[in-house]
Amino acid sequence: MNGHLACSKDTRHDGFALGDWLVQTRRRARQGRFSPTTTQVLEDLDPWWNPPWPSIWQRTYQQAQFNHHTGQPYSPALQRWTKQQRTRWNTLHPTQQELLTTIGIHPG
Repeated sequence: MNGHLACSKDTRHDGFALGDWLVQTRRRARQGRFSPTTTQVLEDLDPWWNPPWPSIWQRTYQQAQFNHHTGQPYSPALQRWTKQQRTRWNTLHPTQQELLTTIGIHPG
């Protein structure tokens, strides 16, 4: 694992279809068909396992966060994504803005 649950649908972990399971689990949670205990366990693993914004945004943010914390340069795709976040700042959820600020991305 990479310290988060923002994996893609096709992610497998030790042979388990983790990505598929998360897609189904998020769907059940959004439909209110999930126990509070299970929700709490998942939130303890990753507070943003089921964000109110698209999962692809969360996956890309996790990549940017990793690069930021390790000092690795951003790929061209990640640079484009970062620029988009700056120019679309006012359309982002306030928590997305807060997450971006923690890794040095601010409105542009």
